Amino acid sequence: MATARATQRQDDDVGGEDEARKLHRRIEPTLFGNPTVESVFRSFLPAANGADAGTETADEAAARVAAMRREAGSIEARVAQEEARLRAVAEIVKAAQEEQGREHWWEVDVDALGEAELPEFATALDVLRADVLRRLDKLAKAPKARQRR
Repeated sequence: MATARATQRQDDDVGGEDEARKLHRRIEPTLFGNPTVESVFRSFLPAANGADAGTETADEAAARVAAMRREAGSIEARVAQEEARLRAVAEIVKAAQEEQGREHWWEVDVDALGEAELPEFATALDVLRADVLRRLDKLAKAPKARQRR
């Protein structure tokens, strides 16, 4: 989530400007993280996308919203499809684990897995390795007094 911090800055004193301009303060929002103000504007304001401000009709707005809903539905379908594929891979790995009599999934012989399962299996092994290294690092940084007990 983006947080905004407003900073105030007095404009430079340029010769020939009136007093009101000299005293004018400008607030500049600064964002940390995503989304940026510009990306929000580009997403939701037609004027930011090159159209004239206020020229979008209700029908055009409804069509734009309908297109966004179709795109969201398409994305949801792809996510559901990928989740189903990953569940199928997990079932195949679990079946190979039981068939080989292995105690843990990472002990499965990769020769028993198909070509489609290997990339997911390798990714899962990488995640496991990163988790183990993170835990080892945490243990190494533990206070020495705690380790002496």
